Amino acid sequence: MQIFFGIAYLVVGLVQLFAIMDGISAITSITGFFAFMIALFVTYIPLLGAGLGVYGAITVWDWPLLQASLLFFWYVPVFLILAIADGIFSRRTY
Repeated sequence: MQIFFGIAYLVVGLVQLFAIMDGISAITSITGFFAFMIALFVTYIPLLGAGLGVYGAITVWDWPLLQASLLFFWYVPVFLILAIADGIFSRRTY
């Protein structure tokens, strides 16, 4: 199971990287290797990378906003579900 999640994490990361690269290309007309190098750097700036990735997925790949947002902000609903489940299933006695 750990191998599956590792491969899935790698694939999602690569898709995000290329969406950010396409977003940079769409905004600045920088293409190819230079866009890839900028995308490698921007990927680690959370809001900027996510914003450029969502923009690239919507404008270049023609994805709907919901799918593009879930690609970059998938952890928000996952953590929300886990927090709700923790609140429901944990019994606190005082």
